[in-house]
Amino acid sequence: MKRFTNLLILAAGLLIFGCQKEDPTPMPPVIKFMEAGLSQDGTYAIVKFEFFDNDGDLGLKQNENLGEQQYNLFVDYFEKQNGVWQKKSPVVTYNSGTNQYDTTFFHLRVPFIQNKEKKSLKGETYVKLLYNNFSVADTFKYEMILKDRALTSSNKIESSELFK
Repeated sequence: MKRFTNLLILAAGLLIFGCQKEDPTPMPPVIKFMEAGLSQDGTYAIVKFEFFDNDGDLGLKQNENLGEQQYNLFVDYFEKQNGVWQKKSPVVTYNSGTNQYDTTFFHLRVPFIQNKEKKSLKGETYVKLLYNNFSVADTFKYEMILKDRALTSSNKIESSELFK
């Protein structure tokens, strides 16, 4: 009788816990600013950050490049003018060679990270970013948001101030 009772309790426990559904709400990635600086030749900025994604669904595949999946790292560029930060992205410049205006966006594509087990992903990476050499402002910074494959947005991070 005691054995039957133990089996009944075990079966009830399996039934209760085995039938729980996974939470379908996507978990947003989390990013944390680490450091920033200029490249040795001064042509671009390097921003290093940590990432964590509990769902493990980071990155875009090569063929995923339309609509909301054109970019997944959204970068805004700011310059300090008279002590006030002003958003300057996208940067519009005049190209005298083509006699047209050029628009430079700072958004990037983080490549697909293979993760069949859908385990959480954690790591650090860096991005190389352009800045506006034609500006009179000598201080600039970036703000970034990362989106995962479920299109959930991370927190926003801000780089340290950079000087030309």
